Amino acid sequence: MLASVAIALALSSTGYLMQVSIPAPRYSIVEDGISAEDATYMHPPGAPNLPCRTVTIALPPGAVVQSVNFTGSRQELGTADIPPVAPLLPMSNTSGAADRARDVYEARRRSLFSSDQVYPQTYGALVSKGGLRKYTIVTVACYHFGYRPLSDRLLYSPNIRVEVQYEVPEANSERARFWDELKDDITFDRAARELIYNWEEAQEWYATDTPSDADGYTVILPAFLVSSVDSLVAYRQSQGYDVSVVTTEFIESTMEGADLPQKIRNYLREQMHSIEYVLLVGYYTNLPWRSVVPFNDDPDSPYNDPTITPIPTDLYYADLTEHDSLSWDYDGDEYYGEVYDSTFAPVGDDAPDYHTDIHLARIPYSTSPMVREICDKMMKFDSNTDMSYKTASLLAGGMIYFQNENYSGYPRFDGADMMEKTLNDSVLDRANAVTLYEKSGLRASPFSCTSPLTRESMIFYWQRRGVVLEYNHGSPYGYYRKVWTWDDGDSVAESSEIAWSLCLYGSDVLSLDNDYPATTFLRSCSCGKPEDQGLAARLLYRGSSAVFGSSRVLWIGPQNDAGLGYYFVRALMKDLALSGGIVGKAYDLARITFMDETGFWMNTYLVNMYGDPALRQFGSIVGVAEVKEGRDRSSFDVFPNPTTGRISIRFGPLHEGEVELNAYDVAGRFVKSLYSGAAPQESRTAEMNLPAGIYFLSLRNQGLTTFKKVTLVN
Repeated sequence: MLASVAIALALSSTGYLMQVSIPAPRYSIVEDGISAEDATYMHPPGAPNLPCRTVTIALPPGAVVQSVNFTGSRQELGTADIPPVAPLLPMSNTSGAADRARDVYEARRRSLFSSDQVYPQTYGALVSKGGLRKYTIVTVACYHFGYRPLSDRLLYSPNIRVEVQYEVPEANSERARFWDELKDDITFDRAARELIYNWEEAQEWYATDTPSDADGYTVILPAFLVSSVDSLVAYRQSQGYDVSVVTTEFIESTMEGADLPQKIRNYLREQMHSIEYVLLVGYYTNLPWRSVVPFNDDPDSPYNDPTITPIPTDLYYADLTEHDSLSWDYDGDEYYGEVYDSTFAPVGDDAPDYHTDIHLARIPYSTSPMVREICDKMMKFDSNTDMSYKTASLLAGGMIYFQNENYSGYPRFDGADMMEKTLNDSVLDRANAVTLYEKSGLRASPFSCTSPLTRESMIFYWQRRGVVLEYNHGSPYGYYRKVWTWDDGDSVAESSEIAWSLCLYGSDVLSLDNDYPATTFLRSCSCGKPEDQGLAARLLYRGSSAVFGSSRVLWIGPQNDAGLGYYFVRALMKDLALSGGIVGKAYDLARITFMDETGFWMNTYLVNMYGDPALRQFGSIVGVAEVKEGRDRSSFDVFPNPTTGRISIRFGPLHEGEVELNAYDVAGRFVKSLYSGAAPQESRTAEMNLPAGIYFLSLRNQGLTTFKKVTLVN
């Protein structure tokens, strides 16, 4: 059903009101409960577990959201038994986080279920605002169902009207020019068409005369690592990508920002119109992460546990629509990414966006030989078209929690459930899958499997597997089995009765198949902790072509334990019309699906990609056309490059206004001005004759800067 959209009269010279009517999802009352199709569940732990509907609405390019309001009219459907949303569950309880999460759950449950006041009192909530590349969007949750807990009365609103008040940027302003650079971009159009609710109406704002895909592939790294990626640069250039290699020193000395992470993000924002993929190269001390604070004004979190927060995340670099002051640090307190109060209620001080504008990953090493080896392996994987290998999977699911473990009242969580879901949903082929489940001790996994989960079987079966998916308990250096070895007679698994055994340790990567590496998703805690260069980093070096790992303790979400790993594998291996089998693209699509269904920011922040975001799982792009139309590069070209002598720079025609063309060395130091003056209306040429070395040219026009790397050799 198409959206019903109306734009009211201007509220002021630049203010507008959009009204969108959202119909309720289809539903049925089953056994005194409610079941809804295509619904999401985003209420906090302890609240009535009611379905809702999440939609993403497009606004005009560059619109600034002022407010979002929801109206509806509820009617009674009858009685129903609606349980509370289950408590959040950290996969590690070293600081008593699980106990505190249970206390938060109980407090909210007691408060809401001891009253007959309708929950929720509102008809909806803002989930996220920002952009999907050129599309300015807001994502909202519509609460079509309400509940009176004491009388068990279920309420229903057939339609909810969403009113978005916004302003549009003034013509020729810096904000308007930012979106003008993206007006013909169709790089994310396939995803946008599936995601945006009012897609047909949005075409009035986003029509393109000369549609083009971005073909930019940018590598950011310290200057001393530049030569280590030469083979990968040449490989991606041979595929038609416009590859730029930019040093952190250059960004540090030329970009504005409070620190290097903000300068890198500002650089990527300036270049976003031409970039699709970004590869960060360097250990975290050489190329820093942004550490976010999910809980308002509380860097240690309510748990006072550094294994939980702050959280290093690369999502900060991939969401580029808004400046930090309108997104990641909206309240200006330098605590980035605040999205929760202390009870996990989604009333954060900041406004980050989970819809990424580029596809980004990193190689977490600063040793040149290791970086070269990783690049060579990724190129080999990227070009391998052996489908029997690329579709073969290794699925390792251990025991996460036993039922009522330590008298907690928690349900049982078996990692094998997630693995079986990928097979039952035909995301992965059962005939080409190896399954390893917990078969030791009391209350072992009930599912049949290829072999019991052990360290030896993990290593043995990691041969010629294109996909590895695991769900166990982790540390920075490995992941572990959890076995209930004996019982004192109370039929409750207690800490003193539980044994822990290694499944895979960092040193084990030396025994893994590195000729046929795997795209690997680690769902165990902290395996991707950047400070320790632990298991995820080691797997990227040996055994894996790409690795997804958590930078801190992961959580079991309140509604959906399938999690990011399931959605990622589904996007990569099954939803090929959107992902094309591109690893980085598949993960960004999975993150959107996960957030649209759960709204759970913790795991969204936590899981990061090691590897190459443009990596092709099947050796070619699948389900979409591989030929890129490319962008017009006629305005700024350097030739020959590299060269042993004088180099020519061609630029123009350009937008009216002043133009600066400058040269910088590899450390970002200014070398010389090559042109400064009015923008040429026709193509013109400048020349540069400098000593041998690596230089960067910057062309600035109307507040936008384009960079080119130049190599002069003896």
